[in-house]
Amino acid sequence: MTPRLKKIIKYASIGLVLAIGIGVGVHYYMARRPFVYAGTLETTKVYLSARVASDISVIHVGEGDTVSAGTPLMELSCDTFKILARQIDNDYQRATDLHTKGHLSQAEYDAISRNKQDNDLKLDWCIIKSPIDGMVMNKFREIGEVVAPGTVMMAVANPYDIWAYFYVPYEMLHKLHVGDVVTGLLPEAPDLTFPGRIIKISEEAEFTPKNVQTREERTRLVYGIKVRFDNPDLTLKSGMTIESDLLNE
Repeated sequence: MTPRLKKIIKYASIGLVLAIGIGVGVHYYMARRPFVYAGTLETTKVYLSARVASDISVIHVGEGDTVSAGTPLMELSCDTFKILARQIDNDYQRATDLHTKGHLSQAEYDAISRNKQDNDLKLDWCIIKSPIDGMVMNKFREIGEVVAPGTVMMAVANPYDIWAYFYVPYEMLHKLHVGDVVTGLLPEAPDLTFPGRIIKISEEAEFTPKNVQTREERTRLVYGIKVRFDNPDLTLKSGMTIESDLLNE
């Protein structure tokens, strides 16, 4: 046997021993590690759409900006409604004077009032405001674009209101209750823990979601457990995977 061949056999033997050692260590770790369920984090997300047809004249915020409920996000030019408003306001003022003096019937006055209210409402729709406290997640349109009613303009999410669904077998249900406090952890940062609370337990079984890796797991009937997690420093983000054993022990 040549010296080179002896060296190759030596290193191969060392590599085999290391591989066996690593395999045994992983097996031992997995055997001792408690079973956990995994879920994907989601947040309350609102998609804001145009209610009238017009072009975008102003965008007040960008993606990542923090907003409060009622904050203006975008403005449409709404030139047509602004032109109509001048005539409608004049007609309404004259109608009010005539109605006060008794020279205009109630029915005619109501019709003119409804016309003004309708146009005022559409002008209000020209300013798109945030319905919630949160953060601008997506901006789908730019200044100058013409939009139709129903066109999605922005998405706003509340990153503090974050939750995940965990799917458990039937035999696990008797251990879980709405209101139970559980602990979540991130696979990539197991030293960080996040308190959560079960807020919903599905009453009907369903097939495991399609994003589960194996076909065998996808064909199992499971129950969805919705857990809301505390997220004061915004460490948790939508789309991240979180794990929990779901047991309050």
